[in-house]
Parts: sequence; structure tokens; C-alpha cells
Amino acid sequence: MPDVQEADTGQAPEDTEQQSAAVSSSPKKKGEGGNIVGLLTRVAIIAAVALVAIVAAYMVSMKVLKPMLAADPTAMEVAEEEPAGEAEGGGHGGEEGAVGNNLYEMENIIVNPASTVGSRFLSCSVAFELEAPGDMHKMEAIDVKVRDALITILTARTVDELADARLREPLRRQILSRVNAVASPIKIKAVYFKDFVLQ
Repeated sequence: MPDVQEADTGQAPEDTEQQSAAVSSSPKKKGEGGNIVGLLTRVAIIAAVALVAIVAAYMVSMKVLKPMLAADPTAMEVAEEEPAGEAEGGGHGGEEGAVGNNLYEMENIIVNPASTVGSRFLSCSVAFELEAPGDMHKMEAIDVKVRDALITILTARTVDELADARLREPLRRQILSRVNAVASPIKIKAVYFKDFVLQ
């Protein structure tokens, strides 16, 4: 009997050490796994919140800011002046009265400005005032060429150049010159920005 007790007591300390080592190592594994799962959960929550914020910012900019920023004061001044001249002058045949019918519009031109690596974009719509009313169908036939010319000009500008309102008039002149070259023999008299949103 004493041998059995000695054997039991002799093994008990070893078993106790092994059990305590097993017990102390298992919480570490659970703790490490719990930390990883907790960290991944936090990262997923942060990513979801960031995604919601980006979508909300996009919606606000498209529904609120774009209409507010779309109005170009110089284009509105010209548009307001022309009908007044038409009402006063009224006797110039069909040319002055047809100005509204001579606007060829290109909408939803979206480009990435120079040096932005796709992180910023410009969304605009451009209207061209044609000299002859019959040129509308001719412009439709070369729509792709004119769009390409616009995209080439706009993507060559930096964000600072596009954001500076003082550079808008030189930009119009450059577009007018380039599009007249592409559209020849169609004659374009003026270029108007219907909307111009930089984000």
C-alpha cells in the first residue's frame, strides 16, 4: 500500500505540472485567436463605415453640390443677353431667333485631370453654338471626334488649372479653336459650359 501511495504522490506533481502547463498554454491560444478575431472585426467595421461615408459623400455631391456648382456665371450672362437682343432686334431674319436652336450639347463628359492618377475627376457638359442651323446633323455625325478633342484638352489640365475660374475663358478659347479644326467646314461661334464639377 505505501508503494501505491508513493506512486500516486510521485506522479501527482508531474501531472499537476503538465496540467498547469496545458491550462496556461490554452488560454494564450484562445487569447491570441480572440485578439485576431477582434482585430479583424474592428477592421471590417471600420471598412464598412468608410464605405458608407464614401457612398454618402458621392450622393451628396451628385444631388446637392453638382447642381449648385453647375451654374457657370459667364455662360448664364451670355444666355441672358442673347434673348434680350432677340426681343429688341426682332428684324434680323431667322438668324438671331435660331440661336437657341443652334446649340449642340455634349453631356456627361467625365475625365481624370492630369497628375491625379485617377483620384480626382471632372464631370462637365459642353454646348457649342453653331453658326448655321443646318450644321446640327453634321455635328451629330462627328460627335465622337469632338468628344475626343474635348477629353484630350481636359485631361491635359491639372486640378488647379481646372479649378481656377480665371482660366475658364482661355480653356473655352482652346476648345473653340480645336473643335473648329476638327469640325471643319462646320463653324462654331462659341463654347458654353452647361455644368462643370470637379471632385
